[in-house]
Amino acid sequence: MGHSLLHQILVSNLVVPVAVAETAGIRSLTGCGVRLADDTWLRADLAVCRGEQCDGERWCVQGPPLLAVEVASPASRARDLGAKKDAYQRFGVPHYWVVDPGGDEPTVRVHELLDGVYAERVRIGPGGRHEVTAPLPIELAHEAIFDESSRWAGHWRGNSMEHTGPDLPSCEEPILVDAFGHRWPTGAEKVELEDGCPIFYGEWDERDVAIAERTYPGRVVRLDQPAGRPGTITILPGPEPAA
Repeated sequence: MGHSLLHQILVSNLVVPVAVAETAGIRSLTGCGVRLADDTWLRADLAVCRGEQCDGERWCVQGPPLLAVEVASPASRARDLGAKKDAYQRFGVPHYWVVDPGGDEPTVRVHELLDGVYAERVRIGPGGRHEVTAPLPIELAHEAIFDESSRWAGHWRGNSMEHTGPDLPSCEEPILVDAFGHRWPTGAEKVELEDGCPIFYGEWDERDVAIAERTYPGRVVRLDQPAGRPGTITILPGPEPAA
């Protein structure tokens, strides 16, 4: 059903300074799809790209952006700091930032691609600030990004997030907001495609796996974390038929 209000606030706190720092031929976009290959389509919370990559007639950014920014959520944090970071690295995205309300304290991690591998240039914690020169000249100040949302970030870290919602109603009944916002696939906060495998971010359990299995018959539906915890469902190719 989309990201939390905290997530949207943190993205908003980055949008204006990034837009102000735009130079000729450079554009910033929020929540945009990024087509990195025919089988890989990721959604960046904020991307900075060359103007020709984001022609208004296209439905997604074509090729690696100059910068990808992810605001970590309970469902996305493991991938944002792991597999998704690896994917951006593999496809040559020069700059990658992670705004992370989780962990011991809220931080901003600034990565730069050096010889094909991300190096963490700086990790900005409370009271910190850092001048970035590429791909845009901008000062990243911790208090400007997190501001009043820091107290929400503490709740984010301490919340068990075990709110997996009601069952879907019978086919004769209307679907109400709580079921719509929790059950797969409409309860997903983000959907991506990596190496030909759809990935759905959210808080899922066995009910959602069962729905996905009916939608993708013959494929393997993998719950990537314990049931009821934030994370992902990944749809994998089915096993090859026995000879």
